[in-house]
Amino acid sequence: MEQFFADLQPAIEKAVRHAMEKIRREIGREHIYSAALVTDSDCITLFLAVNTEEALARRDEKDRTPERLAKFREYWPEELVDQVADGSFSLNRYLPDEWGYSDGTDSELNQISQQLYDQEATLSNMDDDAYDEIQEQFQEQFLETVALAFETLRAEGIFAPETLCFISMSDDDRTPDIEDGSVQRLNTPEQYEQFQTWVRFFNG
Repeated sequence: MEQFFADLQPAIEKAVRHAMEKIRREIGREHIYSAALVTDSDCITLFLAVNTEEALARRDEKDRTPERLAKFREYWPEELVDQVADGSFSLNRYLPDEWGYSDGTDSELNQISQQLYDQEATLSNMDDDAYDEIQEQFQEQFLETVALAFETLRAEGIFAPETLCFISMSDDDRTPDIEDGSVQRLNTPEQYEQFQTWVRFFNG
């Protein structure tokens, strides 16, 4: 498994470089503010999500209809919903599933997802006790590999210093900790505080 991850890191880096070339062509003169590498609870998929201030504004506009605001009031405090209504707070700023740009379905990251699926399928042939332990190790090593790849890409300048980068996991109880830890690791203290402030407001 060590060799698998040793090969995986440069493959992720190469895939993200190519994905960013595609995304930059799509966004034109829009301004990127955040990028995330997103996996699932089994760590068998990986995609790149990127958002711009302009795409965020377009998405947020959809949240300011009377119907949407009424729905939000069922879940969030009145003060927060008022801020969504007047445009001073975005519910979507750090939600990769709501962002405007990604690597797409025919990308190299999609091929990496297939490799992750195949590797996990091999592990699943073990007996239950061994599988649980190995699966936990697999997921921990995968997340560390993604973080290392992100650090390399950061150092290369693939993402501008002002771009807040993080790792996310879809629909999992571990997501807040994974996001928080990766934001702290991959960004400046000022960016980390910015993210934490958004999280505090989002959580009401």
